[in-house]
Amino acid sequence: MGIVFDSEMYRATEKHFAPYPLPHSSENKWQTWHTDACYDNGYYSTVMFATSGSIITVALQVVDPSGKPVVESMQFFDPDEYVFTTEGFGLMMGKNYYRGNFPSVEIYAHDDDGNGAELVVEALVQPTISELPDGIGIGRMKTPNMPVSVAWFFLPWNKITGKLIIQGKEIPVTGHGWSDHQFGTADFFKDACQYFYWGDFPLGNHTLTFFEAQTTERGGYRPIKWLWDFKGEKLYEYCRDCDYYIQASDIEEGDTVPRKLVIVFEHSRIRGKVTCIWKALIQKQEVDAGERKVILNRSAYDCHAELEIDGEKVDTNFTRIVEAGYPLDPVVKEEEVKVEEKIVVENANSRFSLNSKLGNVLKDPAGLAVMEKHLPGIAKDPSTKLGSGMTLKMIFGMTSKVSKEQREAIDKELRAIK
Repeated sequence: MGIVFDSEMYRATEKHFAPYPLPHSSENKWQTWHTDACYDNGYYSTVMFATSGSIITVALQVVDPSGKPVVESMQFFDPDEYVFTTEGFGLMMGKNYYRGNFPSVEIYAHDDDGNGAELVVEALVQPTISELPDGIGIGRMKTPNMPVSVAWFFLPWNKITGKLIIQGKEIPVTGHGWSDHQFGTADFFKDACQYFYWGDFPLGNHTLTFFEAQTTERGGYRPIKWLWDFKGEKLYEYCRDCDYYIQASDIEEGDTVPRKLVIVFEHSRIRGKVTCIWKALIQKQEVDAGERKVILNRSAYDCHAELEIDGEKVDTNFTRIVEAGYPLDPVVKEEEVKVEEKIVVENANSRFSLNSKLGNVLKDPAGLAVMEKHLPGIAKDPSTKLGSGMTLKMIFGMTSKVSKEQREAIDKELRAIK
């Protein structure tokens, strides 16, 4: 697809950002609302409202100008604390809310430790649906319903104002960022995407948004290279098979974050490159994807664009958060395989591991003892009940407060319980 002659066909409205009525036939229904921001004072933040079955969460990450995480918050809520409307647009999870006079969005996210974000998101570029006729990027939500459907509606480039609250201290902020509503009927990494890169670049009169991905085996490993070009406020071109490629390099051994990204455009109208140098890690989360280990990264990059768009040269600098999610294929040496096989035999009768649900572990006296040893007070933590149906691996993947060494020790001691 080339130039968009009727940009209004792609304009997202408040109903697209309201909770979406997913098909009842879906076994794995989830929805998320994300807002990423780069602030003029050097701070960064990301806020997520999310539902996945009965699991209802609000997450907040804040990074200071030195690149240090100063807030890493994850709250869980009971289903009766989740209130939303599809008449208009708005949702509440406990005292937290995501609402507004669309396309202006108000975000209020506070935890019990004196941390929070009170933000106003004002769209500078046309709110957009991912694909016609129903805004679904992969599959279809409507008839004929497909077993794998993933969608996103997004506000590509926004002015963001308000304040961050860090341990009770208020910090006024102004900046720019991204906001979206994503949802699906199937697990994103198990059933839809093998990997993805997602970001957008403010280039004066143009704003480029890109999404590169590959579907999983279930989708035939189909490559996806989508590009949205906004000229002024309106969508000017939506290309579903755009000619660009991404070079990700300088990834440290054992890590998953590219320190350098080069996006090279060889499109008919857009030629040149954007070089992105890593500046700060905003979020790094391990995602349960069955047999695969998937890492979701959000990082801030200092970017330099050297492009030519419709014959006009663009040479500009900016800071932007780019998302990347992809599986790891660790190299296993022969001697390591033997050790792993030995561990499997020794723990054949184990009742628990990191793949066990938190609630099941805490019900067992020996399991409770292991958890209290490494994470004192976990049994009395109000959020424990709400996360009891999740595996330890999933819970630990949502936070950096439990170190790799702690996880390994907990796993080893749980596996020793017969």
